[in-house]
Amino acid sequence: MHVYFNPQYFIRNERGCSYIIAKAIPASEKLKGSVGSISVLPPIIGYILSHIENCELEIAEKEISNVTQLRVETIDRFIKKLVDNAQMVGWKYRGVNILFPPFLLLSSKERSTGAMYTTKDFLWMEPFIPKRPSIPLNINFMITTKCCTNCIYCYADRDREDDLSSQDVLKVLDEAHELGTINLTLSGGDIFAFLDWKEVVRKVCQYGFSSILSTKVPLGKDDIFFLKKVGLRNLQVSLDAVSPSILMTTLRVKNDYAGKMKQMLQYCDEIGLKVNVRTVLTKYNANEVEIGKLFSFLNGLSNVNSWVLTPAFYSAFKDNYQQYRASDLELIKIYNQTKELNTVAHFTILHNKMSERKYTLQPYSTVESFVQNNQICNANSYSMAILSNGDVTACEMLYDNPNFIFGNVRNQSLYDLWNSTVALKMYSYKQSMIEQKENNQCSSCRVYSDCKLNVGKRICYVDITKVYGKDKYEYPDPRCPEALVIKENLIL
Repeated sequence: MHVYFNPQYFIRNERGCSYIIAKAIPASEKLKGSVGSISVLPPIIGYILSHIENCELEIAEKEISNVTQLRVETIDRFIKKLVDNAQMVGWKYRGVNILFPPFLLLSSKERSTGAMYTTKDFLWMEPFIPKRPSIPLNINFMITTKCCTNCIYCYADRDREDDLSSQDVLKVLDEAHELGTINLTLSGGDIFAFLDWKEVVRKVCQYGFSSILSTKVPLGKDDIFFLKKVGLRNLQVSLDAVSPSILMTTLRVKNDYAGKMKQMLQYCDEIGLKVNVRTVLTKYNANEVEIGKLFSFLNGLSNVNSWVLTPAFYSAFKDNYQQYRASDLELIKIYNQTKELNTVAHFTILHNKMSERKYTLQPYSTVESFVQNNQICNANSYSMAILSNGDVTACEMLYDNPNFIFGNVRNQSLYDLWNSTVALKMYSYKQSMIEQKENNQCSSCRVYSDCKLNVGKRICYVDITKVYGKDKYEYPDPRCPEALVIKENLIL
């Protein structure tokens, strides 16, 4: 029997800790919701997973047993539990959740195989130390703030100058490839508003980054053909409606924009470029008629992989949020409508911050429940962001908040930036370091370590600073039951 490592995943073995990194773009048909996830593993598990693919499983197990002194039966039982397993499995190891994503190991070979990398100082027998990796596994690169739209809900800071040159951008891509970064998101603004976007995309594909490119630019047929030719497999397209009047109101575009976007998606269909569509819901398009029109158009295309619907979140860079926010009732109706449409769609329909119940900013009654269930943020644990002027920060949405700026790519290497004093301080921001204690329950919270320390943090610094102010980064996440009271009905 042969066992194969799913090409959706990447194993990285470092001293004291191994990692399973899921690529941002689906690389295998056998994938069940683990895009972009990261898991930490004991070194011995990383060693086993890295040594099972190049020969018959029985031979590999004997060789691993000879090195580790583990019984062959134990190794075999562990491996076969993961083969073709459609569910996330795992257990607690010394207080740490060890998780194995779906279909990590396969009994049949895909067109490609998963990759592994082991640092020179890796030793399988060393104690397990769940830690931040020595390099950023994911990078969000905001190469421009220029855009072809002016969305009423835009989350980006568009008033920025001193952008990196094309040469600077390409140099950063070279360095990220040499460093070993796996997932690379090119954001903005809009990447296709960057003058030399073709050279950037060509290099991204050349290096084999698992890359997300998102756009609202209505690209022409030649541009779509170029993307397909250089090896781009997926394009994320933002389309909120097919009615010109709605897009003119919400994106402030011309009357012909809707037709051009529909034409672009038809070009993708014709040329064979897979597309993931994202729709932001406001009071202007969150009705069953408009969503029905959009669905009918998308379902008539053959190359749509998925359709994600999300309500417009509160933006620190736009006023009058309540004037364009979709109502709770409207969001519930759209959720129920698209959930039913999912049964007849040829693509997957996904929802972000939507359900059959009213959105509640603080759904947890205790801090223990919050830490157990709130979303995990990988910023500065596994990922970092590069802004258009070269500044590097934990997350692109933190922009120039000085508490999170690691340095600048113009004069520092990505490795040094990731391991900078600011980055390491913010990663291990101990409770005793809190200076702002007035009305700040974090200063005495009993679950502080589980919430704000080490990998898998349960907070979003962007939402904290967006709601309370740049200087309030030490305060609780707005979703925490001990957070400061927010009177506005915000979606974060």
